[in-house]
Amino acid sequence: MLDERSTLHARDPERFLDRLAALPDAYAGPDGVRPGPHGFDAAGAAAVLEPVVADWFDGRLTPQGTQFFIEGGFEDPAELAVRRSAVEVAGAEVVVIGGEDEGVEAATRDVRLPDDALAPFHWVRYLAFASGRGEAGERLAVALRQVASGADPALPTAENPAKALAWALWQRVPLLVSDRTGAAAQGLVQQVFARVGKTLAVPAGAHGTLVASAAFEARHALADDLVALVLGRLGPETELIEEVLETRVAQVERLAFGDGWLPPADADPVVDAVVLWYAATWVAAYGAILGGIDPTDDGVYGRVRAVA
Repeated sequence: MLDERSTLHARDPERFLDRLAALPDAYAGPDGVRPGPHGFDAAGAAAVLEPVVADWFDGRLTPQGTQFFIEGGFEDPAELAVRRSAVEVAGAEVVVIGGEDEGVEAATRDVRLPDDALAPFHWVRYLAFASGRGEAGERLAVALRQVASGADPALPTAENPAKALAWALWQRVPLLVSDRTGAAAQGLVQQVFARVGKTLAVPAGAHGTLVASAAFEARHALADDLVALVLGRLGPETELIEEVLETRVAQVERLAFGDGWLPPADADPVVDAVVLWYAATWVAAYGAILGGIDPTDDGVYGRVRAVA
């Protein structure tokens, strides 16, 4: 099914796969560098980025520095105004970044970025520029090109790891596990499975071994449709997780660095997290198409996002 171009086009009427393939070279934001030090705060749907960029921003206001508010769900513009005013009084410059279709007046934003399912790439790329980490942003783009090449819709399932993984996860609930270094990416991956794949994924958190060893101890029969998806680096910790899960879930799959379609792990954990998110987005998109569902955000999510 995923190898039939007519099926892909029919079930992807807004050409989400084309947008996904073009994403590494489609950054839609400014590339200016703002003076540091920096802080970071997030709201609404964008809050999932907070643990991802923790290594770049300490999450606390630094007087005389810059505080980034990623606007992702202010129901009332007055709420944003209050938060912005409080930070400015403390002596910091405020940069509000977010999409153009939220309920906040354009005049309150300094930077406008897309706010759809592919927004994490644009937000992280902007934060790389804004914090003087332009080189990390360039490495990210290079890594995403490699992922896109391996997930190309023109490649048949036998040669396409993203399609093969979509089939493996089809009608299953992925349990997202990783070592502690990859735990921040779990929220991003869960979100993209929900927004694009229209399916539930369950993050195991930073201590995946505890979840894997205890959660299904006496309820194996209920785990028949559960697949463990191991994210990130493969090492002693993830090997232990996999060993435990072999007796507790139906199947163990991987999104692992350096396995052919994913590049080796980067020195920057933020880059690694976005690479995992991008690979998961391809899998989620193919999963949605398998189910006859448009992978693009639907109208229900748009209405929920407006009041989240």
